[in-house]
Amino acid sequence: MSYATQADMVTAFGEAELISVTTPEGAEQVAIDPSQVTMALNVASDEMDSYLRRRYAVPVAATSPVLTRYCCVLARWVLWGKSNTSPSEALRADRKDAIAWLSAVNNGSVTLDGAVPLNVGTDFSQVATRPPAFRGICP
Repeated sequence: MSYATQADMVTAFGEAELISVTTPEGAEQVAIDPSQVTMALNVASDEMDSYLRRRYAVPVAATSPVLTRYCCVLARWVLWGKSNTSPSEALRADRKDAIAWLSAVNNGSVTLDGAVPLNVGTDFSQVATRPPAFRGICP
């Protein structure tokens, strides 16, 4: 399950950029290649799950706008990595921000509203099943 769609990518970055990064070198740039966008979104979602699975059941069903945004950012990075053009500093900074946020979720300093947390506690109840061995009175 992907945390974003091609429509989310178009909204975030524009159709022209997606056409540019999904069209093979030398080919006419006429339309977005949906298979490339889907592949990038899946790669980005898998990367996000690798951070989220420490705290939450993945894939996270309650997708929030922040998950969608960072999925788009990471998918954009994947698409630019497949093109022959170097990513801009702004793109690098966006990816760095996404990874920093995912790391914060991973270490527990940021939580996801509506996501199902994993039951990973290490504190357990202890129950005595036998009565104490000594019942006498001390002198």
